[in-house]
Amino acid sequence: MTDTVEPRASSGDVRLTAGMRPGWTPKEIVYTRLTLDPTDRTVVASPRSYVVRQTDVESFVRARLAGLPLPGHVRTRHWNATSSRPDRPINTYVGAPCWVVMELDGLFDWQFEPKQPGITAKHAYGDDNGGLVHVMPDGKLEGHLGPTGEGCRILYFGVNARDTAEHQEFRFHVVSGKHGLQDPDQIDPDIPNDGGKFPLVSEWDAPGQIDEADV
Repeated sequence: MTDTVEPRASSGDVRLTAGMRPGWTPKEIVYTRLTLDPTDRTVVASPRSYVVRQTDVESFVRARLAGLPLPGHVRTRHWNATSSRPDRPINTYVGAPCWVVMELDGLFDWQFEPKQPGITAKHAYGDDNGGLVHVMPDGKLEGHLGPTGEGCRILYFGVNARDTAEHQEFRFHVVSGKHGLQDPDQIDPDIPNDGGKFPLVSEWDAPGQIDEADV
């Protein structure tokens, strides 16, 4: 049984559940890396919604810490034309039960805020998302309450479900030094569904589905 969603003290911030729904099985990892445009310090994502068909998320994030090349991807998920909302450059799109991995570019002096969850939901979405983990620079994995120390730039969590083309809104809790970033709205991502309702229907389970890049 998953934990009850716990509200943060700040209005509009809801912690992700500590665990996932019983029987949850991820189909893929969706990776987004956030960096700063050197000309105007706006936050851009590159790569974004990069899908790899592996589910060993611990090995994946440890490879990111080690600076290894990304594994080959099977597709890039995109904004869905049936959505009532426009795309935003920092949105991460999902389309199946998955792990979502988000990384802050280590070239800049920003990090997920110590002693706070690195990401919270702006609204209560039940247990659609859960199992938040913060990855420390030494490889230690810390739980959903937030990093206990300095230097966390990678987090991941599970996505269990989305309705058709459903948007869900999130808030990063990021602090930085000389670049002057502290929880700016520009890095509060949406994590919408790029297509049909899941987990009832999964493209991975569709007859004849093959793994091809969609770039």
